[in-house]
Amino acid sequence: MVRYSIEIGQKEQDILKEIVLASDKNVKKRKFATGLSSVMAVIMLIYTILCFMNSRIGYGIIGLLFSVFFIWIIINGANTFQKKVINIVHSKMDNKLTSGKREYCFDTDGVAVSSDIGNGTNHWNAFKCWGIFRNYIYIRTIKNEMVLVNKNDLSENDVKELKSLLSQNLKEETL
Repeated sequence: MVRYSIEIGQKEQDILKEIVLASDKNVKKRKFATGLSSVMAVIMLIYTILCFMNSRIGYGIIGLLFSVFFIWIIINGANTFQKKVINIVHSKMDNKLTSGKREYCFDTDGVAVSSDIGNGTNHWNAFKCWGIFRNYIYIRTIKNEMVLVNKNDLSENDVKELKSLLSQNLKEETL
């Protein structure tokens, strides 16, 4: 059994956001948006050139604006857009859910959680995977919520025991 306490503050919230951004699902969405934007940028640049050649200045300017937009998405816009969406969703969440003290007890049955808003036990089938991100171990629930553990706050034996429990019960995700 491994016991762990954490005070979730801005640093931990930022780490959780980074984990969400690094997930396979979000990386695939960014790659798709970048690929689609590459095709659209070429199409819009051709359209813009044809408009200017045919003295359709207004349409050419609109085409140029769309080209610039698609090029921005290619360069880093997809990542910037995803970060903005995650920040908006996070800002709409109740502060009690995104901050405060949490105590976790990891054992063969699952994870017992104690916080300011309640206590409960999540059996291992309530989780879908676990992974390591920087100095943190995270555990993702089937509802895509996360338990965050700073490895620096645990002893070496606790880290080994926690990894063993997680490996026995969940698949490991690599980011």
